Amino acid sequence: MNTKIRRITALVSVVSMLLTLAAPALAGDPADDLKQIEYKLYFRGKYPQAIDALTTFLARVDVTGAVAVRANEFLAASHVLAGSPQTGKGVFTKLIASYPDYVGPDVTLFKPDVVDAYRQARADYAVQTIKTPAVATADSTAAPAAAPAQSSIGNAPSKPIYKKWWFYAGAAAVVGAVAMAAGGGGGDEAPSEHGTISVGVNVK
Repeated sequence: MNTKIRRITALVSVVSMLLTLAAPALAGDPADDLKQIEYKLYFRGKYPQAIDALTTFLARVDVTGAVAVRANEFLAASHVLAGSPQTGKGVFTKLIASYPDYVGPDVTLFKPDVVDAYRQARADYAVQTIKTPAVATADSTAAPAAAPAQSSIGNAPSKPIYKKWWFYAGAAAVVGAVAMAAGGGGGDEAPSEHGTISVGVNVK
């Protein structure tokens, strides 16, 4: 008897798993399914049921883009109208974080309490957005502290002038010119008793 019950339980589990995996394929068009939830539950004031249906709907892998945004709108609105405005505001906050360009619920479609919850969520998001760049700015101001080390590397002292190649080239030219002037100007004078002067220049 116990073996039979176990087999039945295992079979039910397998069937349930297969149905779960096949759910997206068996489901209809996301936009049409969302409209069914709106008109059968939300607009009839069945907010708790709408919350359950919308939560399950948003878990579908084929619910994306504008349909997901609209479903989250109705989910937030359902929470607000069911007596949980903070939860509804939280749904709006997540929606704004995922879609920063989201302009909010249609004021002609949703009740003022729902619109107020969105505005509070938008205000909180704006404050958070302002705080985040402030932290980044504080971090960025610390970066220039490393600048002096870089400038000191760029302004390192150059080699002494006596180690420059052009210093020795210029000295050789000057000595050569003086030697030529001395040799050509005094042809009648006796050669110097000190002999010939040889000038050597090593260029590095």
